[in-house]
Amino acid sequence: MGFNLLGLGIQAAQANKTALGVVGQNISNVNTPGYNRQVATLVTQTEQRGVTVESINRVTDDFLTRQLWADTASFNRTDIFADMAAELDNLLASSTTSISTALDNYFKALQNAVDDPTSLPNRELFVAEADALTKRFNDLNTVVVRQNEKVNENLESFSSQVTAFGKDIADLNDKIRLNVVAGKPANELRDQRDRLVEDLSKLVDVQVIEQDGGEFSVFVANGQPLVVGLVANEMVSTLGDPDASLQGIALKIAGNEVDVTDGISSGKIGGLLQYREDILQPTMNELGRIAIAVSETMNEQHKKGMDLDGNLGGLLFSDVNSSAAMSSRLLANDDNIGKIDQSYVKIVDVGALEASDYEMVIGENNQLTIKRLSDDKRYSLSDFTKVPASPLNSKRPEEPLTESGTYFMDVESGYLQLSLDGFTLELDMESRLVEGDRYLIQPTRHGAAQMGMTVTDGRQLALAQPIRVSIGPDNKGTGEVDIEVTDVTATSLNTKAGELTPPVDIVFNNSTPSTFTIFDMTDPTNPVPLVKEGFGPLENQIYNPGEPIELDGYNITIRNQPSPGDRFSFGYNTDGVSDNRNALLMSNLQLKDTIDGGSYQDIYGRLIEHVGTKTSVANINREASQAVLTSTQETKSSVSGVNLDEEAAKLIQFQQAYQASAQLITASQTLFDSLLSSIRG
Repeated sequence: MGFNLLGLGIQAAQANKTALGVVGQNISNVNTPGYNRQVATLVTQTEQRGVTVESINRVTDDFLTRQLWADTASFNRTDIFADMAAELDNLLASSTTSISTALDNYFKALQNAVDDPTSLPNRELFVAEADALTKRFNDLNTVVVRQNEKVNENLESFSSQVTAFGKDIADLNDKIRLNVVAGKPANELRDQRDRLVEDLSKLVDVQVIEQDGGEFSVFVANGQPLVVGLVANEMVSTLGDPDASLQGIALKIAGNEVDVTDGISSGKIGGLLQYREDILQPTMNELGRIAIAVSETMNEQHKKGMDLDGNLGGLLFSDVNSSAAMSSRLLANDDNIGKIDQSYVKIVDVGALEASDYEMVIGENNQLTIKRLSDDKRYSLSDFTKVPASPLNSKRPEEPLTESGTYFMDVESGYLQLSLDGFTLELDMESRLVEGDRYLIQPTRHGAAQMGMTVTDGRQLALAQPIRVSIGPDNKGTGEVDIEVTDVTATSLNTKAGELTPPVDIVFNNSTPSTFTIFDMTDPTNPVPLVKEGFGPLENQIYNPGEPIELDGYNITIRNQPSPGDRFSFGYNTDGVSDNRNALLMSNLQLKDTIDGGSYQDIYGRLIEHVGTKTSVANINREASQAVLTSTQETKSSVSGVNLDEEAAKLIQFQQAYQASAQLITASQTLFDSLLSSIRG
């Protein structure tokens, strides 16, 4: 009996000592991040042989742990997205970097030139503001590009961190496996592993499967293995293909790189990828579209004017269809088999441009698929109208394509020309088109970076119109005249500098019906009716007020009601230095619906609104995901965290049990001594 009592006391003391150690471990780790409280499970032994510690277990909830990982990934995605969006939003709206402010200053300077086109200081001020506008586009584009570079740098850094976390998880898998085989507890190791997975989920969304041996297998990007048991794969950042500036993410599995960019949807990496797709790339394309629209529309109007020296206007801004600009808009995938001989993407209608990239894929039987990436709209050749070949060269179209929805393709020579959304693509291969080849079309991506000034001297500003109208001194009607230059390369304007060839007069003949004759005034002493190709002599033409009269390189519009005998004379605007008619037309472009149903500033305002809305939504999402994460953390802490009051109670409980066990041992010893004494006596 004494021996059994002693054994019971010793076992009880040992068990309660172990339980006290567990309580002490909990209390000492009350502030340790990721620590899950532990409990000693005491069980009785059969046949009244006392108590023993069956196991020391972590108190944890697998569902809450996995929910914590998911909520951590979601919060970090919204957090980094909101930070990046807020930075861009401030740049677009700030008066020191805003395109809208630069456009206001540009048109104010242009209005000064309109008010006094003879003033060289006004002209020089306008040139300076135009140059400042180009630099504002360049600088803002540079800032956006730097954001893209920041995204790439973060992708590289985060990928390296993911790799490091994966290796650490694999190492802990091995240590836990060895402890399990040896029958040792591995609670602290499991806590460390859970903490590593939580840190990993800050970077990327994870799926975790626990194997029979206790090892974790960790999968990312919709099922790609990062850790499988004791093996960890490497995550790397890769150059974009074909756009190297858009880096992607890949896993190195068995020596092969598997692209997982599209599969990552959460964590900081997912947030960066989403930000780049939803805000950064559309912003770069929209800035480029606005820059192209400003350059092209201003250039077109400026070319129709005349400068202080009587010369026709040239380009005000850099040519949007320079050879370098056109070639930069088409990129071929690195693994394409077909080789490009010549290629370009030409802007043909700024009003129809979309702020988007396009992906073109060569399919079976030389069929094409074009996807507009901004809205995933797809086009095939059946959506286009094929134009006829040139009678002189069956492998080329008769005229360069400008009408959207048309194409020409010669399969044998590998030649393609296609027009869509305001641009024309020309693809000229060394041989046939190859099935599976991919191309990226970026009509507007580099527009802001490529914008520059061509005019550097205020005298070169073509603020006047090259055609002057003189109203007959004896005119009795109310006729008013507008002139619109339509083609500065026309023979009438370009045969001899400083002359309209031929000069013309419009003379009204009678009133019922009102008719007019256009005279060729090359010989003023012998005017003859002007002959228009395809129409014959322009005499006794019916007058329709406000209807343009189309001549070689220019249109004449007469309004109101001229009287019989009224005369309007048209010639070159020699010495027309005070003329501001072309400057007025340039100024009117400020409010004209130039692109996508809006003016330059309307479209820029929409861009600010788009980014601002996305930023606002991102902030709301961040607050919501933060609240969800906090709730999950608190719920998990209530289950797995250390409660000092509870541990203090257990400390007293096990301390008293330990003391009682000691008393049991003492009692056993007393009984044994008494028994020995009685035997000796």
